[in-house]
Amino acid sequence: MAGGTEDAKVLLQPYITPVVNAFGAALGGGWYNTAEPHKLGGFDITITGNVAIIPKKFETFEIDNSRLSVLQVNEAASAETPTIAGDKVSGPQIDYSIAGYTQPAFHMPRGMNSNYMPAPMIQAGIGLIKGTEVIVRYLPNFKISDNEAGLWGIGGKHDIKQWIPGLNRLPVLQMSIMYGYTKLHTYVAVAVEPDDIGAGSLPDNNNTNWDNQELKIVSSSQTANLILSANLPVVCFYGAVGLVKTKTNLKLEGEYPVVQLEGSVPVVGAILDPVDMEIRNQDGGVTKPRLNAGIRFKLAVVTIHFDYSWANYSVLTGGLGISFR
Repeated sequence: MAGGTEDAKVLLQPYITPVVNAFGAALGGGWYNTAEPHKLGGFDITITGNVAIIPKKFETFEIDNSRLSVLQVNEAASAETPTIAGDKVSGPQIDYSIAGYTQPAFHMPRGMNSNYMPAPMIQAGIGLIKGTEVIVRYLPNFKISDNEAGLWGIGGKHDIKQWIPGLNRLPVLQMSIMYGYTKLHTYVAVAVEPDDIGAGSLPDNNNTNWDNQELKIVSSSQTANLILSANLPVVCFYGAVGLVKTKTNLKLEGEYPVVQLEGSVPVVGAILDPVDMEIRNQDGGVTKPRLNAGIRFKLAVVTIHFDYSWANYSVLTGGLGISFR
């Protein structure tokens, strides 16, 4: 926020996009472990863990000075900087460049040195008529201090093998289509003061205590798949082709310090709700679908499954559940 809304978007969006897209991909995983829907009244409850993998190419990005107005990369520094998935090494020095005021502002933040993004959840499915199953997933709202998060989702699976002459007589092969929608919200209290943006020595006449700041992230994921499985007494082999579409809205709400000109004198100003951005991503499509393959073991009513989805942001899934057909 040191250089205002537009500079904040130029620096923040490419920094945070890889982990946002990875988390959206993880939200789209774990919806199924067989193509066979529950029979009427059958149900399962499953604890699932999805881990999305961020490609190496998204661990850094180049800052384009021409898109910045108040801020500039220091002339002696490289313009390459870590994304949030990159190394735990500070990025280049960012300086103010406004009406002759060329003081240091901050270093671009470090990454978290991890290209894995987890998304655990609990979901349940119940069988209806005509080979149809409804699936719900949920994590209740939880609060820690001034931070809050919660998740819910709904989806469905339908047996299409029953409608294909000849195929409906095969005893092992199962075929279905499914759709799932997941939504997550996260509210995080933040604290940015003039000292944090290298402006603590500038005049500040705002009388602002900077205590009403909050980061809001609302992420949604949609997935659609054609699922095939071979269901044997103890083991099930399954796979799917489909896509995952994600959308994340990221907002910074409250008042934040920013360096502005008062006449020709740099001062600390206040900017309200400086960031409101939307990040979209899609993995899979008609010409290059998202591919999935997995295996499930069923011991009495207990199920254990593992699968892997190949896409721009690949996802590894594991789950443990109980299932009554």
